[in-house]
Amino acid sequence: MVEKRKIQKTGSSSYIVTLPKEWIDMMGLKSGDYVLIYEHEGKLIITSPKAEARQLSGEIHIKEDIDNQEIFRVLVAMYLAGYDNIAVTFSSNIPNLARRISELKNMARIKLAGIEVVDETYNSISFKILLDLKELPLIRAIRRLHLIVNGMLNDALNALIKKDKELAAAVIQRDDEADRFHFMIVRQLALALLDIKIMYELGISNPVEAINYRIVVRNLERIADHAVNIAKRIKHMPEVCVLCQETYELGQRIVSTFNNAMDNLYKLGRKKAEEVIRDAQKIVGEIEDILLNKILLGNISDQEKIVLTLIYDSLRRITRYSSGIAEATLNIKVNKNNIIDIK
Repeated sequence: MVEKRKIQKTGSSSYIVTLPKEWIDMMGLKSGDYVLIYEHEGKLIITSPKAEARQLSGEIHIKEDIDNQEIFRVLVAMYLAGYDNIAVTFSSNIPNLARRISELKNMARIKLAGIEVVDETYNSISFKILLDLKELPLIRAIRRLHLIVNGMLNDALNALIKKDKELAAAVIQRDDEADRFHFMIVRQLALALLDIKIMYELGISNPVEAINYRIVVRNLERIADHAVNIAKRIKHMPEVCVLCQETYELGQRIVSTFNNAMDNLYKLGRKKAEEVIRDAQKIVGEIEDILLNKILLGNISDQEKIVLTLIYDSLRRITRYSSGIAEATLNIKVNKNNIIDIK
């Protein structure tokens, strides 16, 4: 609904605009109540304090005996969409309800930050999300996810060169922690798109910037997944690995490129972002050359060829995701600055 309202002057320096009666009634406001006014990119946005206190509630009804993973994916989708209260109800004829509910509860606690069980019956469970955005602002949360992913990458490479299966297993286990922060940040960004007040609290200037931070966080989560993929290949590596040292050294360069991309995100530098993009392009070219000439056509065992082909595919993807972070950084910089000097 769009309405044209006339501006009226009152006193020597104040202006007034009337509010639609339908909106006042819908919000449950009356004469003497306060409204909140936000200035955003040349616009004024008026909201009711009562509306800001509202919470989103969702329900999931399980009609058939389906796998808990399917149910959990819907639960995650509601969490990411910004729902504050989520109730899951199983049909009473579904078998093993106690085990199913217990398993779903554990999955939620492992993967979703700030989720708590507030009610439970023999065939239902109710979750409430108790995240306080002020406790972990957006950039601090991204820094924390960055540290987790960086640790996973370094440990995966160390496990490769040392053939350390226990260290590789630790990398795989830490993927749950990376997922928790990824989901939490995506939820923050979704709420920012729904509520301009939250957008301000997160330090985001507009929805386009939020979308670019979403790209950054998604790339971080993908890099964590490929660190896990590298760790999973280690148990299949032969005792004699001709190219493991070279792979480790290349991996360290890729980690450096990744960290340069992230460090530059915090500074929003254009030149450094371009350096990361150029470095990534060069590394991808080297990876493809090694894959063809040293792995596929090289004088190494078939087992090493298979394992290293999979590892190099992950290294190539990590490099490209790092370049994607640099590109998103450029997009965020342009959103914050309408004048860019290219020197």
